[in-house]
Amino acid sequence: MLNSKIKQTLIILFTWLILSQLSMAASAPNLVSQIRLSPATPNILKFGQNVTVNFKYDTTEAAGVRIFARPFSGANLTPNYAACPSPLYPFGSGTGSCTFTISSGNATVDKIRFQIWDANVTKVIYQIFVPVNYQFR
Repeated sequence: MLNSKIKQTLIILFTWLILSQLSMAASAPNLVSQIRLSPATPNILKFGQNVTVNFKYDTTEAAGVRIFARPFSGANLTPNYAACPSPLYPFGSGTGSCTFTISSGNATVDKIRFQIWDANVTKVIYQIFVPVNYQFR
């Protein structure tokens, strides 16, 4: 059993951690969030079968942004992948989607890299890796 002082300290610590994460997310000027994957992960897929990625985005870039979701195996892009191009997502908040697949070469996709680029695709302004497990056979 934890004594009441330790419990109180832990509650304060967890509250602080949660609030600091929320405030960081709320103040992020460029962000991809609420990511949904179809089919769900983990999964075993056939070559050519698409994974659909839906997301919410926020941006303060007046000219808009381009958002890319790309499959990774380890530290590298998964070989033989095909993925959608990015439309120009306008300033503010909105939703987007993308698909990717693997065409050959038994592969395990263990993460998806999301990148937000400026409108002219000259500068990455946000990047995150989301862990997944898709095996293509």
